[in-house]
Amino acid sequence: MITDIYSLPLVTQVGEPLDETVERVVETIQFSVICFTLPFYIFVTYFMLDALQRGIDELSTPFFRLCITTAFIDIWTLLNNYLGAMFPKWGWGTKVYSFMDGYYAHTYLYFAWASGICQAMCVSLLATNRVSAIIFPQRHSRMWTSTRLRVAIAIQFFPGLIAGLATFFNETQLYRNAKNGIIPRFKSEIFIAVLFGIAGAFLATVCIYLIMAYCYLLLMLRKSSNAIKNTHFAKSRAVIKKKEVKLFIMSSITVTIQMSILVLVIIYATSLLNFPLDKFYLFYNAISDLYAGINPYLLWIFSDSLRKHIYIRLGLKKKRRVPSSSVVTVN
Repeated sequence: MITDIYSLPLVTQVGEPLDETVERVVETIQFSVICFTLPFYIFVTYFMLDALQRGIDELSTPFFRLCITTAFIDIWTLLNNYLGAMFPKWGWGTKVYSFMDGYYAHTYLYFAWASGICQAMCVSLLATNRVSAIIFPQRHSRMWTSTRLRVAIAIQFFPGLIAGLATFFNETQLYRNAKNGIIPRFKSEIFIAVLFGIAGAFLATVCIYLIMAYCYLLLMLRKSSNAIKNTHFAKSRAVIKKKEVKLFIMSSITVTIQMSILVLVIIYATSLLNFPLDKFYLFYNAISDLYAGINPYLLWIFSDSLRKHIYIRLGLKKKRRVPSSSVVTVN
């Protein structure tokens, strides 16, 4: 079915129009950041795959394997957000989107909801990996063997992909905005409220788990640091302290963004502050881009091994050779 864009209902039917200046500023900054972030994320992911293929021990751990699969989900989330929401909203390629009509709307909304759950599962599994390394240091490598790692990767994808199927149980419609762009929406307001209620409960559970996991992790690192406080391993203590600070900053950023999404969903689902749907999607898309695009910067800043590997592969740093030691026989 081919739909004429001018026959579509105006977007004012689903919410009051936003202040154009605020909307333009937010979306301009958002798009400018993503234009750099998306190539950078692909760049970092390529070298993580390169390190995995070359068998670099420090970058072939289950943690980095989970980071690679997380990267694919984040990159797809960014592409879906712009190809499915931002570009048609700005009036780019409206004839193509109007021609696809319901197929486009269902596809975008499916991946938008599915990717949000997939991202939450990715963050939870990365936290589980780090916590298990502290709780079971001797059995950690066996716990994350190839078979169990495949199960963990499946958990990153399948719950979100299955839960997203719920979006096909309601009709969609394309709405026209003031820029003659189009916006896909569900027709039923009740269905939207149910989705947001389920999403809020799920995100609340994830946030509680993340806070508990990282608090325990930081507590254990603190104990490890204090255990060698009065020993001669001052250098080891400094290294642990440095890792503790890095982990705290990294986890705080991740949990803060996750909780921001939760707060935003709660505000809309409970009708607090009279938050219209247009304004919700404006800020949700901005936070979603931040959530999907923050990981390559965190990996670059906090992973010395990955940064060193990239420098070596680019020829900016020489690989350090380990000198061969002579064998001494003691009678």
